[in-house]
Amino acid sequence: MVNRLPTAHRAPPIGRRIVGQGCHGETPAVPPRTQATLPRSPRIRFVYVPALDSSDRHASYHRHLVAAEVLLDRVLAARAAGLRPMAPALDYAAEARATVPPPRGLFHASTLEHRRWYDRAGKVRTQPLSREALAAELVAEGLSAEHARDRACHRSHALSGADQTWLIERRHTPLDRRPLNQAEFHALIAAVEGAYRTPALAGHAIHANRQIALRVAELLGSLLDEFVASPFAEPVLSEAFSARHLSHLRQTIMASRQASASDARVLAGPRAWFAAKAARMRAEHQVGLAAAPAVAPPMHLAGRPVVTMLGGKLRTFVNGWSCGRLGSSIVAAGQVRVA
Repeated sequence: MVNRLPTAHRAPPIGRRIVGQGCHGETPAVPPRTQATLPRSPRIRFVYVPALDSSDRHASYHRHLVAAEVLLDRVLAARAAGLRPMAPALDYAAEARATVPPPRGLFHASTLEHRRWYDRAGKVRTQPLSREALAAELVAEGLSAEHARDRACHRSHALSGADQTWLIERRHTPLDRRPLNQAEFHALIAAVEGAYRTPALAGHAIHANRQIALRVAELLGSLLDEFVASPFAEPVLSEAFSARHLSHLRQTIMASRQASASDARVLAGPRAWFAAKAARMRAEHQVGLAAAPAVAPPMHLAGRPVVTMLGGKLRTFVNGWSCGRLGSSIVAAGQVRVA
């Protein structure tokens, strides 16, 4: 899909090119021979129009294009490096909780938040305990597995092992291929929508930029392995994102089933079999979330009286409300309107 994306030009249109230097007039930090050996990710570029100064009507539109290009470069570079390119549910607060230990006296030694960062000797851990590791310690102390998971989830700031590993790797990844967290993901969505809302430009620019923004929305839907409600406000972009996202989740289910059928090791033991089944059930749940309507239909209650036994007495309810003696007489008189 990335290779089929329409791109306006191969080089960024910002600044003037100088012979022997980069697109923005900067000398490359890596020698040319070393650059040729590094893996290159595809790049997406929009169509620019001339702008006279910062007060020009196209200047704000250009800012959307530049932000979209920079963030898309990071997404594609992270994907090429084998990282999860985006995590819309993880924000800067979650990154701080996974990478910055709290002061030693901030929490009591008996709290789970203290145990997450400090061992029994009071020494700070190199990495905090994940939700699974913290629950395993509670199970070793005699708690049931269900109670231990509940305490680890609701009485501490522990994250799942996958999310915590992703946040730690993200913190140590160079900026040019650093994956996007929640704030940066929403900034990318706003920039793509700004690129789609083209001002009064020439016909070619309107068609090209809108086509690129539409394909970018489809691309983002194919890069998310967990269900994410469409973040786009534009109906066309939202529909393209949701359709591609649902198709990607369905492909994940089919790939999991084919891997289970072809790999004999998956069915070698009960634990491996249940792990594969849990992965398929989780993917099917994600598809169910994506296929469900965005807003549930409103519930219309009929204004019919309901007589029930409550506290040893017969009581009448209309639309969930007790009528009492006055309401009972109204119901008996047939004055209740049926919705």
